[in-house]
Amino acid sequence: MNKTLLLIPVLLGILATPAKTLAHAMETNFQFLDKLEFQSVYSSGEPAKKAKVIVYAPNNPDEPWMVGETDEQGKFSFLPDKSIPGDWEVEFEQEGHGDILTVPVNENGVDVDNITQVHSTDIHYGAAPLNPLQSILITAGVGATWFLALRKRQA
Repeated sequence: MNKTLLLIPVLLGILATPAKTLAHAMETNFQFLDKLEFQSVYSSGEPAKKAKVIVYAPNNPDEPWMVGETDEQGKFSFLPDKSIPGDWEVEFEQEGHGDILTVPVNENGVDVDNITQVHSTDIHYGAAPLNPLQSILITAGVGATWFLALRKRQA
């Protein structure tokens, strides 16, 4: 069998895997009218449609106070309970991208001037699974490499 033909799957497997790293970061902006209104977008300007949103209250940071999702424009709104003062965390997650904002709340309500971004994530390999084509190409590449190594050893 021609070695060039066996190298093609190896090269395709290598080229297909890093495609996720070319994706874009998530950014979340906010405004406060009668409630907090967030909008999550990617660096390309595309809205983070249907991104998962998890809100944690300061009195129970391990259990979600609210779970929701952004709309088609990447928007999500809620009003923290001012009877639970402290730092609320709002997490936005979608396909390995994420953004976490801290929303301070006191007896007067939301302290809009001190809302901060805690963490922005862009974890592609840990959070986003490979699509079927990528899996097939990687498997073919590993198989071709193994086959070539065995043939070389026998020669």
